Amino acid sequence: MDLYSPIFTRASTRKFDSSPLPADTLSQLEDFISGLKPLLSDVKLKHKIVSGSEVKGMALPKAPHYLLIFGKKHPLRDTAAGFLYQHAELWLYAQGFATRWLAGVKPKEADPDYIIGIAFGKPAVPTVRRPEEFKRKPLEEIERGVDSRLEAARLAPSGKNGQPWYFIVDGSRVYTYCRTGSGSLFGKMYGFTDLDVGIALCHLAVAGEHEGKEFRFAVMKEGAPVPPSGYTYVGTVE
Repeated sequence: MDLYSPIFTRASTRKFDSSPLPADTLSQLEDFISGLKPLLSDVKLKHKIVSGSEVKGMALPKAPHYLLIFGKKHPLRDTAAGFLYQHAELWLYAQGFATRWLAGVKPKEADPDYIIGIAFGKPAVPTVRRPEEFKRKPLEEIERGVDSRLEAARLAPSGKNGQPWYFIVDGSRVYTYCRTGSGSLFGKMYGFTDLDVGIALCHLAVAGEHEGKEFRFAVMKEGAPVPPSGYTYVGTVE
């Protein structure tokens, strides 16, 4: 399955066809997720695929399916969730389906381990765009040093296109950082910057696989370069 090409054409949508996907498609999605390598082995994540009748939230798109993500507390829980389930989002898009990460969707039955959800289904309108249509920061604003995989990371989705990540390339290592705050009202209220960084790391990993490069992630703060002001260390990709 080619997950690399969709990075350069994918677009989120709020307009879904209401018809549910076939059961075998949902089973294939489950099989794909179960075969993914997690970002960190000690972060415990799980998910549920539910219908619209099993979720709540304001102004939700009318999608036939919602993938709800849960995880036990861990300093990098949300980063690991973004990494793992962005693979699922790319898989769905590669199959021709529409998707949208949703910070506002919640399960009807409260769960303290709940993190975030993804709406998905058949698209009601085209969900394809050209690379030049992405509204993203230029590479020089998110990286120090050069690594060919970072263009894919640059195109990763994030809340309000905030792109709260920064990368410093040092030889074979890519040190990854997360913005610690924003002066805007949205930035102060938004609680998923860690998850957004995980999504960008997913794109970096997929790009690396496309180039035949191995992806290994570890937290090795000692020796990490000093990032720009307002960023904190997340981990290192080798």
